[in-house]
Amino acid sequence: MITLYFAGAMKYRFLRFDSVASTMPLSHEFAMQGQREGLVVLADEQTAGRGRAGHTWFSPRGQSLYLSVLLRPTLPATRLNWLTMIGALAIIDTIQALMPPTQLPAPRPSIKWFNDVNLNGRKVSGVLVETAWLGDAIDYAVLGIGLNINTQFADAPADVQARATSLAHEFGREFDRETALAQLLQHFAIRYARLTQPDGDPIHDYAHWLDTIGRPVKIAFASGDLHGIAERIDPD
Repeated sequence: MITLYFAGAMKYRFLRFDSVASTMPLSHEFAMQGQREGLVVLADEQTAGRGRAGHTWFSPRGQSLYLSVLLRPTLPATRLNWLTMIGALAIIDTIQALMPPTQLPAPRPSIKWFNDVNLNGRKVSGVLVETAWLGDAIDYAVLGIGLNINTQFADAPADVQARATSLAHEFGREFDRETALAQLLQHFAIRYARLTQPDGDPIHDYAHWLDTIGRPVKIAFASGDLHGIAERIDPD
């Protein structure tokens, strides 16, 4: 049930499930049981995959990657958003590693604020980070990733069909999910290890791929909407 996979300083262990509601609550359960950092909960299907702000993630059986990674980061609270950033960057690293060398023109990945990865302007992946605290210190974090590898959207809700895509659709061929998983975990481990280094700030890399910079944005507050132009990402 548990196998080992070493990538950088990360020691991954896997729990694989045929079908679950969502990998996120399972990871929380294992974290509260004292599981160490690096536990990867994988599902072949999610019946209630979770996205940001209560959205669902379309997770049909046997087509894509649905996983959560248990982390116990030694980061200050002000840098917790870095986990989402490096999750998105690891997905872009993975797409570039899997991209056929003869693909011209190559679909360009981009990040849509804050936690979506797009290909040709359509969502191919999403990142969700949930954190638990012990007083003022981080107890653990769960990084959830859905990456559309060979997803077919014929049975998807209309809004998903309108905005989502997959690697298979964009590149015109199917991909091996295990190869994609190995690439994703390898790239995430490398970026995660950098966070504790003096030059580990991922904001510059994140901003490079962010398609929000320079565009009009709207922030919704209870008192009303705030409109402006996104100019940069601050350290916080």
